[in-house]
Amino acid sequence: MKDIATMDRETLATHLARLFRDRGAELYLVGGAVRDQLLGQDDFDLDFATSAEPDTTASILATLGAGRPYRVGEKFGTIGLALDGRPVEITTYRTEEYEAGSRKPQVQFGRSLRADLERRDFTINAMARDPLTGDLIDPLGGRDDLVAGLIRAVGTPEERFAEDPLRLLRAVRFASRLGFHVDPETWSAMQRSAPALGSISRERVRDEYTKMLTGAEPVRALELLRDSALMAQSVPGLMELTRMPDHGPFHPLSLWDHAMRVVAAVPPLLTLRWAALLHDVAKPATRTHEPSGRPRFFGHEERGAEVAREILTDLRYSKDIVEGVVLLVSTHMQMHGYTDEWTDGAVRRLTMRLGTLTSEALMLARADASGHALAGQSSGSRRYDALESRIRTVQQQSPRLESPLSGDDLMTRYGRPAGPWIRDVKDALRDAVIDGALAAGDRDRAFQMADEIMAAQESGATP
Repeated sequence: MKDIATMDRETLATHLARLFRDRGAELYLVGGAVRDQLLGQDDFDLDFATSAEPDTTASILATLGAGRPYRVGEKFGTIGLALDGRPVEITTYRTEEYEAGSRKPQVQFGRSLRADLERRDFTINAMARDPLTGDLIDPLGGRDDLVAGLIRAVGTPEERFAEDPLRLLRAVRFASRLGFHVDPETWSAMQRSAPALGSISRERVRDEYTKMLTGAEPVRALELLRDSALMAQSVPGLMELTRMPDHGPFHPLSLWDHAMRVVAAVPPLLTLRWAALLHDVAKPATRTHEPSGRPRFFGHEERGAEVAREILTDLRYSKDIVEGVVLLVSTHMQMHGYTDEWTDGAVRRLTMRLGTLTSEALMLARADASGHALAGQSSGSRRYDALESRIRTVQQQSPRLESPLSGDDLMTRYGRPAGPWIRDVKDALRDAVIDGALAAGDRDRAFQMADEIMAAQESGATP
């Protein structure tokens, strides 16, 4: 027999179905696996539903010789196995009952495939396929909705959303990912049910936003979130983007339209997509006007960085993601201010601050500039080409931007114990390296400068 780990999906599904049939049980490919297969997507998941109890499923999987099945989801009827990095999950037919105010269902195992399908969220996810015959089991019209490009809740929409309000965000994610419309009855129920998102953990909300923002159609997802009232209920801070209809006579686009252009123009990197969305979020709060009527937004990047931190921290994002977005938002105006008159030191300081996010900062600056242009192109693109070239040149010239002297060097020379004074001297020497006034390896000149700094400190003067 062919090695189980190297079987293609169809062969593996058929093999498993035969093993379950030999034990007197049914096994069907279900949910997203069937949906994506019908859409012609090769990379579909291997999710199955079975009439077998979890213990039986685990014993069958154990015979494959592909490692021990994992039973983390056993109380919900799910037994899993990792085959060469491909997760295979098999769940016993079940029905669910939710108590009011609880997101944890009371699970009962059953022997009916139809009942199992009827508990699912949307019709396009409520289909099954028999691996042995290829027959499609579609009691709820999922295939017709797939052909029609429709997201439609199973049964009564409000009941499905009341069972698990996260389905509200999933509806938006599927609609944006697949380019589908939402069924009118389902859409109306989403608008009415939006407040229920308050009962969902912030981590689950975060995960849905992550999938939407890094998907192929983030703008479509954001528009649906806005129009369905789900954005106001899940991440209300983003509604600031809807509160400024224009940028003034020179930039007539609304803040929302500008932000969407920027989001669409950057690659699907999570930190960069969030920065694109939030880079101007504080413009409504910082808007002032010159006597001529021209609007100005002094300090919106600093205030925007604070707002970004609040939003992303509330969503329980990791420190790396939060700090990365905050950094990109807080520096995006610096990128626009570049001219050929910048010193090498100024360029070095910017790249030191940005670190590994330098390329993302350039992408954001380009997208931000083009996002204001009605034709979709920025007349200032040469500025960012020049800055990018300058950054490469400066980085090649100064690979090490640090003080030539160590703390031990300074303590030995001046006979003083460790203390904050060492940091002050080293920072001053590093700044001299950044500005090109001191070569990175010139220790003799570094000691001369250190002497001048120490003498100035002792006299109370500024060196």
